[in-house]
Amino acid sequence: MNNASLLILLLNVIGHRQDVATAFVSPITSSSRCEYTTTTTSLSVNKEASSTTSSYSPSASFDTFQPTEIDASNTPPNLQTILTSLKELKSGSDLRGTYAAHANSGGTIANISHLIKQVKGEGNGVALTPFASHCFGAAFARWLLQHEGDDASNHKHGTNALTICIGRDPRIHGERLADAFARGAESVDGVTKPVRVLYTGVTTTPSMYEFCRAGKCDAAIIITASHLPEDKNGIKFFSGNGGLDKEDIDELIVLAQEEATEWYNTGIMPPSSGNAGVLCSELVNFLPYYKETLKQAIGREVDPNPNPAKPLSNLNIVVNPGNGSGSFFSDLLRELGANVAGSLHLTPDGTFPDTIGVPNPEKKAMVEETIRACEDCNADIG
Repeated sequence: MNNASLLILLLNVIGHRQDVATAFVSPITSSSRCEYTTTTTSLSVNKEASSTTSSYSPSASFDTFQPTEIDASNTPPNLQTILTSLKELKSGSDLRGTYAAHANSGGTIANISHLIKQVKGEGNGVALTPFASHCFGAAFARWLLQHEGDDASNHKHGTNALTICIGRDPRIHGERLADAFARGAESVDGVTKPVRVLYTGVTTTPSMYEFCRAGKCDAAIIITASHLPEDKNGIKFFSGNGGLDKEDIDELIVLAQEEATEWYNTGIMPPSSGNAGVLCSELVNFLPYYKETLKQAIGREVDPNPNPAKPLSNLNIVVNPGNGSGSFFSDLLRELGANVAGSLHLTPDGTFPDTIGVPNPEKKAMVEETIRACEDCNADIG
């Protein structure tokens, strides 16, 4: 049979089999993308029924192909996995995920895609990788430059640079995420002003906004997963106007996806320092400043205050930060005159070695442990 005869036969079959045109690719549309799935079919002709009806049954004539991660713009599957993962990190006005490490140098973007799939396949949800942190670092710097006129910070840090401060909780992997974020942010060319990143180490979430409010930086993030298990981590964002809202996070995600696409096109991953430190413009320690603001605030609230230097004298207080970021609070209260000798778990430790695990004031074991400590030392409060 020559080619012309084959073509006529094929056209005749398709003419009687309108479903063949959709048997290869069936679009499933949604608000965000168009997925494509296929079914396996064979071309056959029922000569007796061809004039009135058409029918077919699936066969192994064609290999099944289901590239459900390819969108309507033909985004490569590995890249689509990464872009989707960046979007799935959104948790309200924060980012949250299961920390997943990859090589701090070398490797390819495909490695990131495989890691994301592995974490999800093991039932651990969305992966928060150093690569993702790098992309959101670049995204945050660009977002701040775009919204520069909206910033209410006092710009007291004495430089013309856009200054971002990074803090974290004691989780061990927080340092690597901080390093990746800093590298991403400082890779942005501010054109009118450079981008500088300061790293202040372990601190608390409220302190980061205070640093913005006081003009020590233009914006800040803290890398923390709050009371979630130790394998989780996340990022909270602040500017001079306060914490970013859900709509702001949506804008960050788009910018982060653009950054990820640029790296995908290069075929390599950005470097990071592993757990060897944070590469940034300056290492700072803003915690003493924050302690002082809290001391002044507490002093103003004590009324009457017969001893302004030691307004909490004669008070017996138990502090149980659970090896978390709030460990400094015991020293603060002692400086204000309180007896904090009965306090426990005061050393920040990202492995959370004590029996209560990750500190959570709503966890029954932590509450009961604190009550027992108060009873043992006859504390006024704990």
